[in-house]
Amino acid sequence: MGTNVTEVVDRLPSPYDIKVHSVMCTQLIKLVDRVSQIIPEIEAAKPRCSSGLDCLCSLTNDLDKANVLIRDCCESSKLYLALKGNTVLSRCNQLKNALEKNLREIQNMVLVMLASKIAQIIGELSVVKFSLNPIEEEAGKAVKSLLSGNCSDEESEKECIRIAAQKLQITSQKALLLERRSIKKLEEQLDEGSNKQQQQKKQILEYLLRLLTKHGKSITSGPIENDNNVQNRDYRSQTVDFHVDRETDMSATPPEEFKCSLSHKLMYDPVVIDSGQTFERTWIQKWLEEGHDTCPKTNKKLSNHLLMPNTAMKEQISNWCGANGITVSDPFIPISNDVNNWEDSCSSINSLSSMYSRLQLPIDYSSSSLGSFTSLEYGGGVEDTPEVDDKLSTEIDDALPWESRCKFVEDLMTHLENDDRACKSISCETLVGSLVRFLKVSRDINDVKAQRIGCLLLLVLVTKCRSIQYLNKDAYQLIAEFLESEVTEEALAITEELSACQNCRSEIASSGSLTYIFKILDTRSREIQIPALKILYNLTSTRNVRSLIVSSELIPKLVTLSEDDSLSRYCIAILTNFCEDEDDKNIIAETKGCISVVAKALDSDNREEQEHALDILLSLCSHSIQYRRLVMDEDVLMPLVLLSSNANDKGKAKARAMIRLLGEP
Repeated sequence: MGTNVTEVVDRLPSPYDIKVHSVMCTQLIKLVDRVSQIIPEIEAAKPRCSSGLDCLCSLTNDLDKANVLIRDCCESSKLYLALKGNTVLSRCNQLKNALEKNLREIQNMVLVMLASKIAQIIGELSVVKFSLNPIEEEAGKAVKSLLSGNCSDEESEKECIRIAAQKLQITSQKALLLERRSIKKLEEQLDEGSNKQQQQKKQILEYLLRLLTKHGKSITSGPIENDNNVQNRDYRSQTVDFHVDRETDMSATPPEEFKCSLSHKLMYDPVVIDSGQTFERTWIQKWLEEGHDTCPKTNKKLSNHLLMPNTAMKEQISNWCGANGITVSDPFIPISNDVNNWEDSCSSINSLSSMYSRLQLPIDYSSSSLGSFTSLEYGGGVEDTPEVDDKLSTEIDDALPWESRCKFVEDLMTHLENDDRACKSISCETLVGSLVRFLKVSRDINDVKAQRIGCLLLLVLVTKCRSIQYLNKDAYQLIAEFLESEVTEEALAITEELSACQNCRSEIASSGSLTYIFKILDTRSREIQIPALKILYNLTSTRNVRSLIVSSELIPKLVTLSEDDSLSRYCIAILTNFCEDEDDKNIIAETKGCISVVAKALDSDNREEQEHALDILLSLCSHSIQYRRLVMDEDVLMPLVLLSSNANDKGKAKARAMIRLLGEP
């Protein structure tokens, strides 16, 4: 797995050893310590999938890099560190973002209690703000002025080096000697015949050493700027914790009851469970899906797993957010994090073909006009930058003949489908827009092959590259049109993926997709009926979207489809969602054959289908005596008795509740 995390933390320098950038490095030490505390638990959770192991390795590698950076700030030359202040600042931010990104990915691979702890750490990391010490920043500017040749005469040169030295507290013979030794040590670390960048670094170090030798007496004998030194010491002694530089005012701190105790964040969709506690729907669902039968907050055993929307709480949160100008994001959608490259921003300029070589795409476009872009690497991958995104978009938009554009889309799709690392490395904001335009052209010229490869690339971008947020209204309408075309299966796969995201459901429903999905249900092809039913289940899980679906038209279709055993469980699951609304409950009870189909599902071999059927029947029987009689007419008593003794705990509880209801006068 790489370096032992305990070793990384144990060998972290003390903040008192840091020569320059002490506040940033102290923050970084605390950050490393905080993340390190959770890694043993992550390792114990054993995320055995390749992406989980990759994230864990990346996490430990980033801790190693942080340790190296902190040690550099303890052992390197003060003058050189001041010169590279912006680079150190950039690296601190990149490390923090990389750690946060990997933790977010691991969070989705572990059990909910560990995910809750990780969420708390992510929240703490997100408020860390790195900034340069203004005194050290001035010292860096003085050194840059020397290197840029602005100090043309000896007097101005002496003044610049004296200012830089004083601001960095190189004001005694001992400090001067230590600085010279540090510079010489840096020189010794550079390889003979090294690359151009290291040769440039060596020239800088030699120049700084000459300046210290030449002006050493004036540096140690000149006037000391006491107020600056005091300011510098005051700055270094600031208390640093994870809440430094918090941008939000304390008055905007949300009440604790508005936060989910699992995610530690404002709730987007609060629901109440049997214990009376309120949680974020996504988090408590994950807790229950893991097989827990207790409340995570009170540890009280749950008699059922029903999730009741806490509309009063949601309204209170909404009002508070409106008053404070805060938006609560859907926790289902992972937040995209731009993890910039580790190297300094002065990397060399390469041609667009270097991007293709990193992506390992074949290049045979001799007529292509390939521009150049700034190639910045992070861990050997393509940097997530707008420039890369724009160049990819250009290739799809208009840089190549149509056949070559199709070939490019196909190659890009194949590569991203097989390379998770590349998926994480590219930005998709403009790429998605270009791909949608490509699909529109393929539709207009009726190029089915181009439609298929375009849809497959869009599916990869949506599922693996976090591109959902970049889809606009036109994109949803285009996908809806493809549902009735020769690429129906591909369009269904995209729609199914989107429907799993709560924020996308209203867009799907308003795009015209429902008309095409209903038509698909009337076909006799299970291959497309099953994804269509899965989409409808996801859509009907959201109340405001469910209201857009004509239940009186859909429910009879579901009754007919339920006669096919391979489709029955999907139909029953959709009916369960409709039971949350009184009007739809009436339609279920009054639709010919519907109760009979649900009762038949009690004999299913599928536990989930049985539980859904029990939920529907419980809901109907609790609604009215009339519906209770309709259920009794289906001879459900014997299946209920069997379930009350043979089902799992949830099934037993529901079956017994049904038997009690049916036994009431």
